[in-house]
Amino acid sequence: MLKDDLRSRKAADLRSERDELGFVRQPEVRWLSPGLLARSGVEVVVSGTFGKFADKREIQRETQDDMDYSAAGGDVWVDYLSDTGDGWEATYTMAWLLARPALKAGDETLPRGRILLLGGDQVYPSATPEQYEDRFIGPFASALPTSDHPDKPDMYALPGNHDWYDGLVSFLRVFCARGGHVGDWHTRQRRSYFAIKLPNKWWVWAIDIQLDTYIDDVQLDYFLSQHLATGDKVILMTAKPAWVKAVPDRPEPPSWRYLSYFEERVVRARGAKLPIVLTGDLHHYARYEPVADDDAPTRITAGGGGAYLSATHTLKDSLELRSLDREASVRYERAAIYPRDKDSRRLSSGILGLARLNPSFAALMGAIYVLLGLAMLGALNAGEGGLLDAVDGFGGFLSEAAGGLTIILALLLFGGVFGGTDIKPDALETKAGKRGATQLAKLLVALAHTLIHLLLAAGLVYLAATIAPDDMPILAWLLSIALLLAAGFAIGSTVFAVVLFAIHKTRGPKAPEAANQVFTGQSIADYKNLVRMRFAADGSVTLYPLGVDRVGRDWRYEGRTGDGARFEPRGSAPQVHPIDAPLKFDASGRRSY
Repeated sequence: MLKDDLRSRKAADLRSERDELGFVRQPEVRWLSPGLLARSGVEVVVSGTFGKFADKREIQRETQDDMDYSAAGGDVWVDYLSDTGDGWEATYTMAWLLARPALKAGDETLPRGRILLLGGDQVYPSATPEQYEDRFIGPFASALPTSDHPDKPDMYALPGNHDWYDGLVSFLRVFCARGGHVGDWHTRQRRSYFAIKLPNKWWVWAIDIQLDTYIDDVQLDYFLSQHLATGDKVILMTAKPAWVKAVPDRPEPPSWRYLSYFEERVVRARGAKLPIVLTGDLHHYARYEPVADDDAPTRITAGGGGAYLSATHTLKDSLELRSLDREASVRYERAAIYPRDKDSRRLSSGILGLARLNPSFAALMGAIYVLLGLAMLGALNAGEGGLLDAVDGFGGFLSEAAGGLTIILALLLFGGVFGGTDIKPDALETKAGKRGATQLAKLLVALAHTLIHLLLAAGLVYLAATIAPDDMPILAWLLSIALLLAAGFAIGSTVFAVVLFAIHKTRGPKAPEAANQVFTGQSIADYKNLVRMRFAADGSVTLYPLGVDRVGRDWRYEGRTGDGARFEPRGSAPQVHPIDAPLKFDASGRRSY
């Protein structure tokens, strides 16, 4: 019997589940877990160093074939999903929907894609073989199990930064091996990038940007070798929305320069049209449209495949993008987002429940309070008398408790708080006075934040010492530890969340790290999205962006026999609905919506 409460399973339950399913369903990642934060930091450093000295893209030279669908008759349907492989509920919901023979969206019935494109970050938080099995392969293979049906869909994947954390080893094993498959989806690529030819001179090109690095020569040669003709249309996939980081009159970020180079020198320079650029990485849906420039592409972020939700209310209303070969910049306007602005704002307040959402982070705050309290107790005179002998009130207590170790711990706490306070001069703040004021604000907020924790810990120690009998100092120590652990867990973590939320609300788009922490700290599984594309026989292409307001949370296990999904909804099934108008491009690649 499989247990539905994924966080309450014991070792025997996990072993039994792996024996039955071949994998273990995983709960959503708690991104503010101290252990995960430390491990992720190490992985970022190691993967960045590894990528510089052992670029796996430069050794990928195997021929890629069987990617030509241009002779297909009738309509060709293609699905796009990005940033999946987090918690079981969200990942399986999206896999289950993709596996349905068709989806009903408004008045439209949209058949399942013959091709499934995965836009990056197929697994979280680390690209280990076990994580791939449990968080990606298992859920997808359960949604569309291996069968004898002759008409099997194909799967192509683009790596994101999390896929690169092991140097791309697991990604290549899962997606680039000959004869590979994930359930009934068959993998055909032999490299971490690919070019798919579709009917009526349409292409899908997916570039591997590694970790925001240049496009390697082997990869460039591959795309330059494609038989791209004048008038062909390319839908470009990349693993990161580099355009949202570009700021007018400031140096472009490297990721935008590399993307712009590819767009101009590899696609447009050969006479092809670039109607759409599609990405994930940010876990929401956002569409930006060019203003008064028919040749500039529509830029879409659709990273709602299963990972925690990202904010949309902090997205810029407009962008100014200067391409490599264009002196004048192109203005973009934000045309659509999901979830809606008001829903994103409402959801941000959920971070105030941080202690419940991330108990390990709350436990860390409790441990910090205990360390501070022990240092204060150690600084007090614990001779034959009571701890508060010769102490004149709370002010005197603070003076006596401020020993060397207490000061060292307080400085370390301040350093951590200051480094994590997302109050930085905006890129457009060029005046020295304004930048100085912003830096001063960061210092004052970090100082106030630190003092709140110090005073709270000191007050609890003082209370315990006051309550404990003078002839039983050990009782004051034990009571202090209990109070500090409980208060640090419940109150300390809440203070942290309140300060984080206040910075987010006050700074808005100027504090992207705070916005990210507000949402990662909640691990919101709902508000997912995918894009279903129709390559019509008349040469037009229509994109249908679809949203899922609430993922499935109650799945019934159907066993391992038969062709159907291994898990089906016990109650009402997850539903998709349009989150943007159908986006139609005519046979020439021109927008017609």
